[in-house]
Amino acid sequence: MVDSPVLLFAYGNVSRGDDALAPLLLETLQQQGWTQACSHPILFLSDYQIQIEHALDLRGCERILLIDADQSLQSAYSFYPLSARQETSYTTHGITPSTLLHIYHQLFNEAPPPTTMLAIQGSRFELGQDLSEQARNNLQQALRLVSNIFSAADFSLWDSEISSAIKRS
Repeated sequence: MVDSPVLLFAYGNVSRGDDALAPLLLETLQQQGWTQACSHPILFLSDYQIQIEHALDLRGCERILLIDADQSLQSAYSFYPLSARQETSYTTHGITPSTLLHIYHQLFNEAPPPTTMLAIQGSRFELGQDLSEQARNNLQQALRLVSNIFSAADFSLWDSEISSAIKRS
C-alpha cells in the first residue's frame, strides 16, 4: 500500500522580488532530490496565488504544507497550523489559505487534511526586483527547517515544531 502524499503548495510571483521565496524553496527542494517527507511521497505544486480549484489538489493527501512570502513577519519564518474558516474578500484574485480549507470542507463534506503554513519573511515585492539579501538568508533558514522536518521517519518533529511555535506566540 502506498502512503498518502504530503502536498507542498508554494505560491508567489517569481517576477516580484521576495514574493519568489515560496516557489524558490520548492524549486530548491526538487533540485536537492527530495521525494519524501516524513516517509510519505511528496507532491509539488506551485502557482501565483491560491484559487478555488486548488481545493481539489488537497484530496487524498496525508498533510499539506502551504508556503508563502510574508511582509508582516518579525522573524525569518513562521510555521503554524491552519484551520478552515470562511473569510470575506473583496477581490476576485486568489483566496486565503483558511478559505481554501473551508472550500475543501464544503466540497467533500469532510475535514481537510492537517495543513501547516510556512510563511517566509520578505520585504521587497515590486515587479522586476531581485530577491533581497535578507530574503535569501530567510530562505536558507526555512530550507533548514523543512529539511530537518522532512528527514524524520514520521510527523512527530513536524508536530513538535508547530507546538513550539504556538508556545512562542
